[in-house]
Amino acid sequence: MSNTRKADPFRKLLIWTIVLLILLALFVTGYVLLDKYQKGERDRAAQRVKEENQKILEENSRARAEQLASLKSGEAKTWPEAAQSGWDVLDVSDFPMTTGREQPVTRAEMLKGGLLLVNRWHAMPGDFTLVEADIKSIGTQTSYRVPVHDGNVLLMDNAITALDAMVAAARKEGIEYFIMREGYRTAAAQLANWEKEVARYQDRYAGDALIEKARERVAYPGTSDYHTALSVYVDVYNRNDSALNNTKFQKSAQADWLNAHGWEYGFVFRFPVQGYPQVNTVDKSYKTGIDLQMDAYRYVGIPHAAVMRHMDFCLEEYIEYLLKHPHIAVYYDGVLKYEIYRVPGDATDTAVPLPENARDYLASTDNMGGIVMAAIY
Repeated sequence: MSNTRKADPFRKLLIWTIVLLILLALFVTGYVLLDKYQKGERDRAAQRVKEENQKILEENSRARAEQLASLKSGEAKTWPEAAQSGWDVLDVSDFPMTTGREQPVTRAEMLKGGLLLVNRWHAMPGDFTLVEADIKSIGTQTSYRVPVHDGNVLLMDNAITALDAMVAAARKEGIEYFIMREGYRTAAAQLANWEKEVARYQDRYAGDALIEKARERVAYPGTSDYHTALSVYVDVYNRNDSALNNTKFQKSAQADWLNAHGWEYGFVFRFPVQGYPQVNTVDKSYKTGIDLQMDAYRYVGIPHAAVMRHMDFCLEEYIEYLLKHPHIAVYYDGVLKYEIYRVPGDATDTAVPLPENARDYLASTDNMGGIVMAAIY
């Protein structure tokens, strides 16, 4: 007679249930720890950016009075002579401004002005809520004259006005079938994208290596240029032309036109990399922090777009240039078009000098403690 006992099925079930509960507990614990780690990393990164920007703000505040005095006074000297043909940008930082007036400028105005710098080193300012009501649907605002992926493609209202004018100008020249795929992205949407990207790599990377890997393709929440509501992802689409729909944007006639004329309406290509968007494009990824071929165009305003195109600057380079050359004069065919100057101190509503004969102006924060004024003649 065999002494082998028959296995108890309930005992087996109990054992497997305990094992599964242990595995589930380990999974939940790991997920919670990873989530806490990611949140901690986000908080630490945001705090570092905040501290760096605070230092810049404090340094600029000390320099503000001195620079304002320099702009308003000093020995009257004649500016250098500008070229009589084409664009010319003169550094007149050592020269006082022409006699002017104090122009009130609001913080909300600065946030919409076009030069709000947001990248992996500069997070969105906390008071951006001041202008969130001005973020509108491109389709609704233009009565769908500007083709969009859907009604949820959003942009700042002043950028929409410029985009509408640009698309209309292209259409007059026979260039149609643009489509705006994406615009403003909320912090919540960016967080969802970020967590999805982290999940892709968390079985192969950990710690800082995981964060850096995820950042190769997705901006850290709070550091995406799309948060500014000034950048738009552009593509081509025609429901009756499958060949066009399968064409990469930068290989299209639409891209050729946009790259040639977008600056005339205040738009610049946001993330230049080697050979993209054009064959002769110089790599700027070490400045922008983005090493991807992204068809994103950024509204910066016509005066700034003119200088950026003429000097082949990306947004980061332009802002760095203004830090070193805080007063420039921009000419076309020997005629003064814009006077652009940077004044420290952008935290609140304020007043900034404006030349008396300027017919208009554009004011912007650079998110580095400065107000950039473009006097338009």
